[in-house]
Amino acid sequence: MIRGTSREAAWAAGAPDAAGGALERWCPMLVRAVGEPLQALVLYGGMAKGEFVPGHSDVNVAVVLRTVTIEVLERAAPVLQQGGLEFRLAALLLTEEDLRDTADVFPIKYLDMQRHHRLLWGEDPFTKVTVARPQLVLRCEQELRNLLLRLRQAYVTHRQRPEGLQATLSHAVSSLLLNLGVLVELKTGQCVATKEAVLDCVSVLDLPLEPLRRAWALKAGELRLDAPALKALYGGLMEVVQAAAAQAARLD
Repeated sequence: MIRGTSREAAWAAGAPDAAGGALERWCPMLVRAVGEPLQALVLYGGMAKGEFVPGHSDVNVAVVLRTVTIEVLERAAPVLQQGGLEFRLAALLLTEEDLRDTADVFPIKYLDMQRHHRLLWGEDPFTKVTVARPQLVLRCEQELRNLLLRLRQAYVTHRQRPEGLQATLSHAVSSLLLNLGVLVELKTGQCVATKEAVLDCVSVLDLPLEPLRRAWALKAGELRLDAPALKALYGGLMEVVQAAAAQAARLD
């Protein structure tokens, strides 16, 4: 079994003053609005991992409820909408039962949330989440193969629109690095927390590194490419995804 350990990320590094302050002010508002059905508020994603980019990153918060009814959603909705407008809140509404019963459906997401989160309010629900290795292996392959299919379709749609290709690459490389981190752990037992860390150790997978590094630099705004070079990078990243999916399929 693969069990994550709940730990607080470096809050100062992951929460710039504006977004972090807005989040701290927002939490009591939701607590008052929802009342007893609210069990926990948990920060996860880029802000919890120190990867938050102001103006671009969402503020991911798991809103864990004891029960989800229309009445509870009605009370929560105005505050959730306010958070979305003020600081890019992206709320995930779920119950502890959801976490327990769907760990086999979302093993990568839940394991990442479990390992890299900050409890904002209430009882930590991730202490009871356990992900089994077979579930993680299967989901990793599914995610990689699905990403490859989406990349192919997006190329057909955007091949004459460089800005569309670039946006697709930027989104795809984040998803790819998350799944490569899982693949590294499955092969070596080494847990890699951030996407930068994945880039540093992904050589153990024997994959082409240059497309990964260039796609990450493109996403970060550190690289500018003309249309032919962008298409070449797009093709290179598809090769990385295909090779990674093949490796995932060979895991036991």
